[in-house]
Amino acid sequence: MSSRTRTTSKKGRTRAKKTSQNKTTRVGLVILGLLFVGILGYALYRLFTSRPTHPPLLPIFETYPSEGVETQIKQIDRCIYDALLALNIPAGDVTFQTVEPKRHREEVWTFSELEIRFPTTLAHSNIKEAFLTRLSERIPKKSLRFTSRSQQELILDLSINGRHTHRILFVKLMEKKLAAPLPLSLPKVAIIIDDLGYDEKLASKFLLLDGVMSFSVLPHSPFQKSIAATIHHSGRDVLLHLPMEPIEYPDVDPGAGALLSSMAPDDLLDQLRKDLDAVPLAIGVNNHMGSRLTQDPAKMRQIFTILKKRNLFFVDSLTSPRSCCQETARLLKLKFAQRHVFLDHVQDTNAIRFQIKKLISIARKKGRAIGIGHPYPATWEVLREELPNIKNQVGLVRISELLE
Repeated sequence: MSSRTRTTSKKGRTRAKKTSQNKTTRVGLVILGLLFVGILGYALYRLFTSRPTHPPLLPIFETYPSEGVETQIKQIDRCIYDALLALNIPAGDVTFQTVEPKRHREEVWTFSELEIRFPTTLAHSNIKEAFLTRLSERIPKKSLRFTSRSQQELILDLSINGRHTHRILFVKLMEKKLAAPLPLSLPKVAIIIDDLGYDEKLASKFLLLDGVMSFSVLPHSPFQKSIAATIHHSGRDVLLHLPMEPIEYPDVDPGAGALLSSMAPDDLLDQLRKDLDAVPLAIGVNNHMGSRLTQDPAKMRQIFTILKKRNLFFVDSLTSPRSCCQETARLLKLKFAQRHVFLDHVQDTNAIRFQIKKLISIARKKGRAIGIGHPYPATWEVLREELPNIKNQVGLVRISELLE
């Protein structure tokens, strides 16, 4: 064999060896790439399935169905807040003299009488203009009636569809009345914070507030167990926030574990037991939404029978003025309470302060009152600022202390 032939053969073997090495390298890189993609995919899977990528939106809550006098009253309340802000009248110069239910046939609404102190530099004409501008967007001007007792006093009466809903007495600051002496025993107020289970950090902030409160946890929410345990270990009352069908269902969804009017009795009670078992530390229950179901005596009897067997109480969030819960609870001798004021149906700090004033006014008249708030930053901010003042006027207690 010639030297040229040997050289060519040697080069061929070298090329073949390099080609084989290149193939091996490419195969190795492919395998490493697949391993990397697999590890990355698994990591992403664990990230997205083990916890939410961002705090989920808090569930909506229900006050009254979106119709009728009571809903319009809430709109009017917002107009009043806005008018007072425009006039630079602080919440501290507003007093609720009366907050009481009114009834005409089957219709029920809330009547409020307020006293508002205004500075001597503020003319009656400015007050009228501020209130007329905002209120006339909601109700006809003929439903607004201003009367004057003197240069120091102005009265505004509001009506909705012929129903007297508000009387506002404006009094100049120079006529400010001396505060009535506090009674020997303070009226009692319980505040429940609903809709917990979706935000651990915000729940912790509410638990750190310097005041006695109770907390209601939604079943089947992301952090229900840890939040309920934290509430329980803090010595506060834990409630199950039981989802129930609203009038607007299915357009408005009460969420996982909801009790529906269409359910057969066995299905309803089976779902109820699952919801109760989801928050085993709860000592009571209040309804999440439920404007339709709480009007159904047969369904509420079924629900209350199970609660009574488990020695639980029920707090009616009163999302319907036609709720039958109080009568049904009395019939079954179930421990019961009923909400008086929603603190934050308007999530505005000034509006929340007005609702707190309304709650205190009811407590002074009735000796006790129950307010319901929600885990919103505005609610936390107002409670943090107002709790010292609230505790000077009422005794804050757990909801379990206000049962009938």
